[in-house]
Amino acid sequence: MTSTTSDTGILARGWLILLGLIITLAGLFFAIGGIRLVTLGGSWYFLLAGIPLTISGGLIITRRPAGAILFGVTFLATILWALWEVGLSFWPLISRLLAMGVGATVVALSWPLLRRTRGLAPFWRPALGVAAVLAVGSIAGFVGMFRPHDPVAFSGMPEALIPVAAGQAQKDWASYGNDQANTRFAALDQINRDNVKALKVAWTYRTGDVAVSDGNGAEDQTTPLQIGDTVYVCTPHNNVIALDADTGREKWKAMINAKSQVWQRCRGLAYFDVHAPLPQPAAPGSTPVTTVPLPAGAPCGRRLLLNTIDARLIAIDADTGRFCPGFGVNGAVDLKAGLGAAPDPQYQLTSAPTMAGTTVVVGGRIADNVQTDMPGGVLRGFDVITGKMRWAFDPGNPADRNAPAEGKTYARSTPNSWAGMTYDAASNTVFIPMGSPSVDIYGVPRTPLEHRYGASMLALDATTGNEKWHYQTVRNDLWDFDLPMAPTLIDFPAAGGRAVPALVFGTKAGQIYVLDRRTGQPLTKVVDVPVKPANIPGEPYALTQPRSRAQPTPSRSAPVSTSTWTG
Repeated sequence: MTSTTSDTGILARGWLILLGLIITLAGLFFAIGGIRLVTLGGSWYFLLAGIPLTISGGLIITRRPAGAILFGVTFLATILWALWEVGLSFWPLISRLLAMGVGATVVALSWPLLRRTRGLAPFWRPALGVAAVLAVGSIAGFVGMFRPHDPVAFSGMPEALIPVAAGQAQKDWASYGNDQANTRFAALDQINRDNVKALKVAWTYRTGDVAVSDGNGAEDQTTPLQIGDTVYVCTPHNNVIALDADTGREKWKAMINAKSQVWQRCRGLAYFDVHAPLPQPAAPGSTPVTTVPLPAGAPCGRRLLLNTIDARLIAIDADTGRFCPGFGVNGAVDLKAGLGAAPDPQYQLTSAPTMAGTTVVVGGRIADNVQTDMPGGVLRGFDVITGKMRWAFDPGNPADRNAPAEGKTYARSTPNSWAGMTYDAASNTVFIPMGSPSVDIYGVPRTPLEHRYGASMLALDATTGNEKWHYQTVRNDLWDFDLPMAPTLIDFPAAGGRAVPALVFGTKAGQIYVLDRRTGQPLTKVVDVPVKPANIPGEPYALTQPRSRAQPTPSRSAPVSTSTWTG
């Protein structure tokens, strides 16, 4: 007589019950979530896959081989669905298949146990073969997650390589973004996309400053400057080093050893040469750049400027590495002056200072969401030779260019600028990306001025600090949508073959804005779109928000299943 059950052990039966329960729960999760997704107009896959997965789990709990077959059919359908929806794009494909692939491997290994419980031949070899193929595929997908993949596939023809005209080759990288316009472009053609793979390491230099992070952001993030045959770098503790560009030989090292509880890093330096020609703005109505004479033979004719993580502005002789004696007090300016209570790490300098003619412009990062009474986001301009403050722009008191009187402070908790800035020499204007007030997510106590300057691009006269214009990208920002980057200056093509002086920048919301840098008005289409308010009492919610429409941005359309990881 043939038995309908086998003498499969308790462990095997227990395993099949556990496996079936896991698959059943996964199927229910897919099905219930899939119903919600369908009602929102999303993909039907999760509902259609959740039903057979739930049935498959139930069959496996009752030790029926049909459960494994049904799981396999569902997995094959998932493969076809994933290929149809996202093609061979790695990240969307692996996110749709990896979990199911691992599950299919386990089910294939359990297939012989299911057959034995029904008194059937276990078919170990076919099961192991299928499991091996699935395991190899799953492992390959997992390993592939740690290799680079282009998030956007290239299509079309590559642009032709354009040789640099004679006499136009770049000689220096003198600003954080290469030049004052922050083009971030090097006019060099010796290295290109065809030969870059053949580059070899010419030299290595170890700074001796190891960014040991305790989880609070100690990192080496410097963008070096290159002036002539010298490369200037700063380390996480704001130590500055001059290196021979050809050999890597150390020329000098200035030990500053600035320290902070968080964000231990230095992102860059500024450079000024008092002997170089001083261009004056040509745009009508511009204020002149203030001249800054330096006695013949005085040190620091060529100087580096850095703002430290512990809130000092320091001038260093670019030839010797010594502090410039005529700058501030022994080469340094205290940037906490006038702020009031500003303990570390409530106020920090997180970007390189900006050279704007002969004015060194600095902002500062105010820590987010610590308390309502925080240092203010005052912007200041300093004389590059003496370190004397020329002006202050206080977002909470924008009419006053002076330092606060004795016993007073700049307005507290105002919008701040922690990102890089851009200088337009043609109009003597510095363009400053502004953030939100220090409490990001609650706007009830904000003043009208805080509403005015938050998440705005601000244009100031570099000589006087007077406002020229501002353009706001988010009204009553409650989402920490600080403007995160220095804008790039371009000549924007307009009707009649004209070129309009413009600046372009991106936002955290994925928007790209192009503004006339003379007026701050958009040069591409920007529309106001309705937004849904929440229900916090007293919150002055904006009922519309600006959206840039003329430039390609990731957020131009609502998300669809093909643009997400899992459909």
